[in-house]
Amino acid sequence: MTHASSDTATHTRIPRWIWLVLAALLVVLLIVKPPFVVKPLARPGSTSEAAQSKGAEFAEKVWDNKVLPVIQEKAQDIAMVIQEIRADPAAAGEKYGRRESTNPYSYMVKGSGKVLEVHTESQAGTLVLEVPGLNEKIALQIGPVVRGTALRDATGAAPFDQFTNQLDYADVSKEMNRRAVKVAFANVAPSSLADKTITFFGAFTFDPRSKGPILVTPVKVEQ
Repeated sequence: MTHASSDTATHTRIPRWIWLVLAALLVVLLIVKPPFVVKPLARPGSTSEAAQSKGAEFAEKVWDNKVLPVIQEKAQDIAMVIQEIRADPAAAGEKYGRRESTNPYSYMVKGSGKVLEVHTESQAGTLVLEVPGLNEKIALQIGPVVRGTALRDATGAAPFDQFTNQLDYADVSKEMNRRAVKVAFANVAPSSLADKTITFFGAFTFDPRSKGPILVTPVKVEQ
């Protein structure tokens, strides 16, 4: 009886080579059609290529007819604007500024000043200027990182109702900032401007909580 059972087990055992073939087929199947896909995590603060493309497309569409000419036509003297802001922020905002909802006012400005300092030690580089008639220094952004949304908000070139979400709205501002410093310093290197007097057009947002100098995003800079 025991001998018969042993014979049956011997006859029903699957050959090892069949198991190897099945394992190989399974590996090939998993390679060709995996049950899951591994994707890298997005970096914090990064945006999708589609969103960036949309922002670039919109900024290009409005740059030459709703940003540059509007700022050059409507810019107010920066010394006058800042003096009035310091005297009565609300009145100055209503008179010269523009804002979305209850955000801080943004202003289109122009002026001339002597470059006292050139800061390139960080990605958010600046030129610190002394402007005649103003008892405080201002800073012009030189990039490559440009902070704020002053260009978008001061010009009104990209109203929020033109976008489906906050991400696209923010991307347009980033693209405008990128274009601004590229255009403003196309013919002059910021590092060469120390101790020189320059004329500029640009925009800034006045935040009463800020402890630093007013930060202007320039769209045009000339010696």
